[in-house]
Amino acid sequence: MKEIKAEANTIQDAVEKGLSEIGMRRDQVEVVVVHEGTRGFLGIGAKKACVILREKKWTGTGAQQEDDSRRRPSYGNSEPRRSRGGRGGGRYERGGERRPDARANYAARGNRDAAPSPQFQTAPEARDRSESRPFARSAMARPPAADLVFKEESLPESVTSFKAPEDPLEHSKLALIKTLELLGMPATIADASYNQAEALVSLRFDCAQTQFFTAENGRALQALQFLVNSMLNKNRQPRLALRVDTGDYWKNKETEIAKRVEQAVNEVKTSSQPCRLEPMPAPMRKLIHNLVKSSYPEMETMSEGEGQWRKVVIRQMTPKQEVK
Repeated sequence: MKEIKAEANTIQDAVEKGLSEIGMRRDQVEVVVVHEGTRGFLGIGAKKACVILREKKWTGTGAQQEDDSRRRPSYGNSEPRRSRGGRGGGRYERGGERRPDARANYAARGNRDAAPSPQFQTAPEARDRSESRPFARSAMARPPAADLVFKEESLPESVTSFKAPEDPLEHSKLALIKTLELLGMPATIADASYNQAEALVSLRFDCAQTQFFTAENGRALQALQFLVNSMLNKNRQPRLALRVDTGDYWKNKETEIAKRVEQAVNEVKTSSQPCRLEPMPAPMRKLIHNLVKSSYPEMETMSEGEGQWRKVVIRQMTPKQEVK
């Protein structure tokens, strides 16, 4: 009996990978989910899904199925029987005449442990549906929540007795360094400043994984900034703005956005029509609002859309009518 272990990003990918390696179809193997896989946090700590594919062990052969089918009683008789045609109809049909393949298929359906007949192979869409529900099968194998026992453990004194610094600059620096250490990315603070007039805390750090934070349009860096900002503004009034930078990401992004805004303003002046920029996250939209307000007073901005599709619209300032 063949058995193979396969790993991939998802359970379905792991099953397909195992089937290609073992050289069998989906209906010929049993799938056991070892690990469902985790996405991790900010891409850190992600684990691949793991499955075991075992060849199914059939209880009977084709010859045994044929013998079983011969032992089954015939459901027809030799006498012709009247059809259900209408009243007084003269049509007759022989009830005892059945095709051999029909009897064999009936016997195969009766033995559920038998190997699948070539005429009744599982359709591809049915196999896809069965493979798309591995979480349901694994959830059924889990014990009910009432049977789970959780052991309470007290937090260490270093955590319970910790008190955040009152100075927002020191608080943000400590939160950033500790978060990066827990992620396994030790870093050093290269620059830190606090502008009380704008209520803005700016941090810049250096680490060996700088490219990880700046890739994919700075997605990981923005997630880290949101996390540290949440810790900084917990139980703090008034709230402060925070910018976390590495590898001069925000400096390069500001230069890129400034060029794009200049092009959009020229388009608005030429066509007298509003210009809609591409969707972008909230920190970049805020940067565009401030840039247009300070550099292009004849223009105004607004945001439209929802969620990840929210974008900035730049248009000409409408003159205010005098109130009589």
